[in-house]
Amino acid sequence: MAEDPSRRQEIQFSLRSIVESSDKWLGRLRKREFRVRLASAFLTTILVFAGVGVTSLIILYFQGQITTYLHNTSQAYALITASGLVGLMSGFATYFLLRRKHNSELKELSSLLFEMKNKIERDQRSEEPNISGGAITEGALSLADKVFTLLPKLVRKRSQDSLLFGVVAFILAGLFSSNLGVAIIVGVIVWLYFRYETRKTYEGEISKLEEQKKIFEQRKKEFMESL
Repeated sequence: MAEDPSRRQEIQFSLRSIVESSDKWLGRLRKREFRVRLASAFLTTILVFAGVGVTSLIILYFQGQITTYLHNTSQAYALITASGLVGLMSGFATYFLLRRKHNSELKELSSLLFEMKNKIERDQRSEEPNISGGAITEGALSLADKVFTLLPKLVRKRSQDSLLFGVVAFILAGLFSSNLGVAIIVGVIVWLYFRYETRKTYEGEISKLEEQKKIFEQRKKEFMESL
């Protein structure tokens, strides 16, 4: 059966559309993961700083040295400095470990899109679309299927980010205002805002992605039948 040129044009349009929308998603995911890394590193720094400080005070208390230690300004500053350094090192370690993890997770999607772009460009430049171009398009179709499988998983994966940002906002508000009530209100507002944004933006976009997938699957079926 001869290939239907109109079907080829439709499937090429769908493939370009998939690449374009997925590229936008990749950019959004990278920005989101960067914010998550910063928030996680900050939270780790604060928790480790507090944990080391409290643990040191407990040890000093059982050793009967806490009063003497805290009344010695240089020793108190040394404890705070040591706790701070350990906290900062933990925060930096958290940031770079998460960056390595996030880059690994997004690398597959980035590679798929890069390969799709190359195949689509080669297909468009092909002088014999019914022979070599058809094979290239089939490869692009397979890659598109992988994108549709991987992308929703990456988008939905971090549904707990809103809680992370709320906790960080609570800590920052507490540090700057020294008021527990204000800190709680700020933390809850930030948590609710990011939870709303996630549901509205990401779930709404996922619905569009699912619709795009249905259209693609139909055009893919019609294209394959025309070969």
